[in-house]
Amino acid sequence: MNILIVLAHPNHNSLNYSIANLIKEQKEAQGYSVKMLDLYKENRQDFFTFENSYGGEIEKDEKTIYHQELISWADNISFVFPYWWGSEPAILHNWIDSNFLPNFAFKYTNGMPKGMLQKRTVTIYTTSGTPKFLCNIMGGHRRLKRRWKKGIVEFCGMKLDGFYAFGGVDTSKEKAEKILKDVEKRVTK
Repeated sequence: MNILIVLAHPNHNSLNYSIANLIKEQKEAQGYSVKMLDLYKENRQDFFTFENSYGGEIEKDEKTIYHQELISWADNISFVFPYWWGSEPAILHNWIDSNFLPNFAFKYTNGMPKGMLQKRTVTIYTTSGTPKFLCNIMGGHRRLKRRWKKGIVEFCGMKLDGFYAFGGVDTSKEKAEKILKDVEKRVTK
């Protein structure tokens, strides 16, 4: 199995970075082929613009071709990102806008969308400083999961096989270690 880890956190000393590296190490130890894409570090894409989006076939630049080749290569795409202001970071949303394009990730047939990235699974690992119980009461994680599952993953023909939201993330080493142990259990199952 080929696994693409998409990391969307600007701080390389962050818990998100540690989670992404843990997933990579564990999956490689299990014999999987793994590639990690740090959106803040490599092949950064300009923001998707209106001019790019309408009027027929979208012209793909070298960066879009590179990212779409990674997506095509992957059997599983594991997203690792912080939950900021009720959503993923803008850089990750832009990555989806720029690469999950018509006639690559989906197409319309007789006015109905059809996902084109079948046989791929998606796993999401997200962190938040807000305590998990508060996110649950306010519905934040539930809204995020539903939007990703219905509006991105299934729309493009993929299957969500895991959504792991970790709340109450702070600077405490003990809390980070507990979360990393939880991630390790989920990754090795």
